[in-house]
Amino acid sequence: MVHLLEAWGGVFSLAPDYADVDAFAVWQGQSPFVFLNTMKPVERGRFDAAHELGHLVMHGSDHQCTGPEAERQANDFASAFLMPASSVLGRMPAGAHVDQVISGKRIWKVSAMALTYRMHDLGLLTD
Repeated sequence: MVHLLEAWGGVFSLAPDYADVDAFAVWQGQSPFVFLNTMKPVERGRFDAAHELGHLVMHGSDHQCTGPEAERQANDFASAFLMPASSVLGRMPAGAHVDQVISGKRIWKVSAMALTYRMHDLGLLTD
């Protein structure tokens, strides 16, 4: 994710003083810059990077990228980008147990919660 973001702009680590911030992206002219909290677990960092990529791709420099709807869209983008529907549907069983989710998280290199949310969105898990 970092290499992909670096190909289009700058990627920087947030200072330890900002441990409560996950990540954010800004535009400087035509160049995007992403700031990531490197104190988070690797799986979380990947999702945060994909989330910020979603903001950059969907909202660009000309669109509003704040608020609950923009955050939901960026989360949906990150989920689909890191865990494609066909891949998850082809590998994960409906009603998966915790041990299956833990095994599955290693496939897509995401957190168990991110995979659980994705599986729910795809109809593999219920509330």
